[in-house]
Amino acid sequence: MGRQFISILRRAAAFALALLLAPPAIARAETAMADADLLLAGNAIRAFNIQGPDGELLVPRRAEEMHGRGKPDSGLDEPDYVGVVGFAALTPSEKISSFSTFDRTPWVLPAYQREGEKWTVSGTVLHKTPVVVVDQVLRPGPDQDYRGYLQVIRLDKNERIWLKVTQFVTVPYWTLPAAEAVNYGNFIAVYRNASRHDPKDGSGRSGSIPDGMHILLADRGNSRYFSPDRENNPFLGIYFPNGEEDETGSFLFFGPADLTIVY
Repeated sequence: MGRQFISILRRAAAFALALLLAPPAIARAETAMADADLLLAGNAIRAFNIQGPDGELLVPRRAEEMHGRGKPDSGLDEPDYVGVVGFAALTPSEKISSFSTFDRTPWVLPAYQREGEKWTVSGTVLHKTPVVVVDQVLRPGPDQDYRGYLQVIRLDKNERIWLKVTQFVTVPYWTLPAAEAVNYGNFIAVYRNASRHDPKDGSGRSGSIPDGMHILLADRGNSRYFSPDRENNPFLGIYFPNGEEDETGSFLFFGPADLTIVY
């Protein structure tokens, strides 16, 4: 509990400093938090004396255009994540129903250690944890994406760990509108029928669910299902009609205007 409290204080202090240094026109919370993570990344790199290819201290950077998760760089080249500040994030899964207890947050990811050319689970890291990448071992995957591992420094506790590259995103997508967030990964949203278009099942039938229900939204790139109503309800979600701890959830397609991200 003491360490967690200290890590919260460290990030809050960096956030406050970034907010003070930001010009008034851009002194928004999200901008200041991004700058705070850069400050923490710089401190972590100095503490571990991480050097770049030029022999100088590695300079942390934001690279939101890179997406993360092993997506190829321009020209299908291997992405260079070294120095990039981003976030540990739950790996998207095609087996959406495996999240039948999705409302038990925070989500937890495995952290790895390297032993020669093998990586073994050494601990855990929370979904949304800010990190800076200091090394990478990647290879082309069976699709156009890359597979492998990234060595990162956790900015909440200055600890070096390895993550699967699919566990790394460059954008805190849970702060984006739902229509953009589905391009990055799974998230939890509250449903309210603001659009007046009922969600649809896979056969195009309307589904009636109450406002305020929590929905797990699937990463669009990993969805195996296609909406019969792509204009109004393009996004696949799973909900639990008899309570969120049920074994079996139900699938419906939702519209972005009806979803507010809460996790």
